[in-house]
Amino acid sequence: MNCIQVAIPLPVQDPFSYELANEQFSSVKIGSRVLVPFKNREIQGYVVGFGENSHVGSLKMVKEVIDANPILDSQFLELTRWISRYYFCSWGEAIENALPKAIKMGKRYEKLFDSRKFEKEKESEIKTAPALLLNSEQEEALSHIKLSFTEEKYRCILLHGITGSGKTEVYIRAIKSALERGKDAICLVPEIALTAQMKEFFAGHFQGILEMIHSHLTEKERLMAWLRIRAGESRVILGPRSALFAPVRSLGLIIIDEEHETSYKQGETPRYHAREVAKKRAELEGALVVLGGATPSLETMHEAGEGKITRLALTKRVEERNLPEVRVVDLRREIENHKRLTIFSYPLQNEVMRALERKEGVLLLLNRRGFATQVQCLGCGNIVECRYCRVSLTYHQVRKVLLCHYCNYQSSLTDRCPSCGVSSLKFVGWGTEKIESEIARAFPQARVARLDTDVARRKGMHEKVIHDFRARKIDILVGTQMIAKGFDFPQVTTVGVILADVGLALPDFRSSERTFQLLTQVAGRAGRGDLKGHVIVQTFSPHHHSIAYAKDHDYQGFYQVEIEKRRELDLPPFKHLVNVILHGAHEQEVYQFAGELKKALGDKQGDVFELLGPAPLPFYRLRGHFRWHLMLKGDDVLRINEKLREGFNILKKPSRVKLIVDVDPVSVL
Repeated sequence: MNCIQVAIPLPVQDPFSYELANEQFSSVKIGSRVLVPFKNREIQGYVVGFGENSHVGSLKMVKEVIDANPILDSQFLELTRWISRYYFCSWGEAIENALPKAIKMGKRYEKLFDSRKFEKEKESEIKTAPALLLNSEQEEALSHIKLSFTEEKYRCILLHGITGSGKTEVYIRAIKSALERGKDAICLVPEIALTAQMKEFFAGHFQGILEMIHSHLTEKERLMAWLRIRAGESRVILGPRSALFAPVRSLGLIIIDEEHETSYKQGETPRYHAREVAKKRAELEGALVVLGGATPSLETMHEAGEGKITRLALTKRVEERNLPEVRVVDLRREIENHKRLTIFSYPLQNEVMRALERKEGVLLLLNRRGFATQVQCLGCGNIVECRYCRVSLTYHQVRKVLLCHYCNYQSSLTDRCPSCGVSSLKFVGWGTEKIESEIARAFPQARVARLDTDVARRKGMHEKVIHDFRARKIDILVGTQMIAKGFDFPQVTTVGVILADVGLALPDFRSSERTFQLLTQVAGRAGRGDLKGHVIVQTFSPHHHSIAYAKDHDYQGFYQVEIEKRRELDLPPFKHLVNVILHGAHEQEVYQFAGELKKALGDKQGDVFELLGPAPLPFYRLRGHFRWHLMLKGDDVLRINEKLREGFNILKKPSRVKLIVDVDPVSVL
């Protein structure tokens, strides 16, 4: 009896076998969707192989073959198979992650395709926007990229360019070169907001064949985009990490702008990193990957140093503009000199005042939301905490609530301490709401706006704030890290970092790297036009290497210090990490299973991995769950995962204990 192998989009280890009725056999193909029984329900699965079943009736029967023609090609299946093996998820989960919702819901592809109305301009020629002159470094980088296309095989290039060095212009010309060769291109950006800015740059060149894919699209819009790409009508794809799976017909180029950004790592199953999946897809399809950025991840820079990828350097800003002057203000000295700690040091106040007088733009960065980061009792010293997470609640003045930034628990602010019931409360720490409030008080003539997650979650507000700031309807923009990434505001001459130490104290081995990247990126927003830029960095740690090297725009200096620290501790990029997180509402049950898992893995180590833990995670109680983890450290992720699966197979996990396997984590908090 003929049977098929079906990948199920559930956390199961292997594809399942199903029997086919004789009349079904001729209509099913690898890559088709089928409706199959699974436990006590019917579910859509994906055909990934054929087989023979000698025991007739021993397998369940396929209920329905949904597609007469496969919707998944062999390269897509091979890529998702690799994702499932590398990122420790099922093949079906990897497949469904890459598809529009309508395809996941079993709607027939032929019906969707035949009845669609593209609602898109039909012109397909490449437009000619005003050409910008390239400097010698840009020309050299572009020549190298064009030469790589002639090899028609997988290559990876790091375009390491300082802020304002004209990487986007190189991207555009590289895409044109791919199109001239009959190839399609995908360009990834780290934030949805940057998709709109990049669209402005791209639209004049690729109108009619440009497609944007991102989570702000409706389900219908995402499906129509997917269909246009699959039909070959859209050939240049732009968006955040999900755009990586666009079904282009002939992939030639993948660009990943600001490749170091943590937003390229997905936070739920499958927990893939777009940079690594892009490399694998390009390898399978013989395409070129260009990784761009001013502050490459240590992993990427190490690969360049080892000769595994090619590094092309852009060391000059376009039109010979200078990098901004960066001044570090020691907040300890500010307290000594002025007997108090103020949000705005005198140097920062003076620089902001001068910028306002000259009618120039100002960016102020503080990577904390809210008005006050803690609310503390003046009597007993108790800090008001979330009842579900062992973290302090943040006061949000606009909404007048105490909010947990991890589980979204909300509480009203009372007059008395909830612990002792006697003393009054005080606000401790600063957030972006507090900065916005203080700016309005200190500079009443200024037009001030704020951009953080609280603002951006309101529909259309992110785009409106960015548009108004670029149109000079806003003088001072206060925000979190989302204002630091990739934006081009020619009017901005002054950037202030309110507190550079925010990320340094986190118990994460990447905290120094993230701080350096954030400071370098936000400093790069200043002086991108014709006027000189000024940056004021306020800190309690002026001699920390992240801050000292960011002050001098010295990536290589920072890299040499940080890479040696990683080498000494055998941390990435020298080893891979696999973080196994166990969590549940019953503390003892989680702790006990963590110990059992360690014991099960104990004789599996050998030369495959080193096992660390179990240990409580830094945020031990989160969303009402207690959290423990084990860290596996080794050279080969696939071998680590194989041993990990063996360990899970000999254990019975309690149903109330939840399990997360995070391969190559970008955060261990």
